[in-house]
Amino acid sequence: MADARRCTILVVEDDATISEMLRILLEDEGCTIVTASSGAAAIIELEQLRPDLVTLDLNLPDMDGLQLLTHLGDIPTVIVSARAYVPRGQGNIIAVLEKPFDVTRLSEAVETARERLAWPADAGRSSA
Repeated sequence: MADARRCTILVVEDDATISEMLRILLEDEGCTIVTASSGAAAIIELEQLRPDLVTLDLNLPDMDGLQLLTHLGDIPTVIVSARAYVPRGQGNIIAVLEKPFDVTRLSEAVETARERLAWPADAGRSSA
C-alpha cells in the first residue's frame, strides 16, 4: 500500500491575494497548505508543525525574511519575493522566484523538494 501522507507546505506571504494564489497552486500539487502573513505568525506555526517545504516572501511587515530563514533550519525553502537576492549560504533554499513568478518554476521547485524528501508522487494530485 502506498504512503498516503500528504506533504505540508507553509506559505509565508503578507499579500492576501498572492497567499491565496499560492495556496491554490500548491494544493494542486497534492499538499496540505498552512499560511502565515508575518514572520511572527510563521514562527508560531513552526512551533506547532514541521512543514516539508516553506515558500517565503522576503518583504514581511514585521521582519526581514532573511531573519526568518534562521528559524527554518534545514527545511527546504522556496523564496517567492519581489527582492530575489539571497546571500549564499542562507538556509536550505531550493529555488528563488522573483515576483511576478512563473507557475511552472514553482511547480518544478515543489517537485525538487518532493524528490529530495521522497513525498508520495501522486498524493492528492488530480490526473490530467
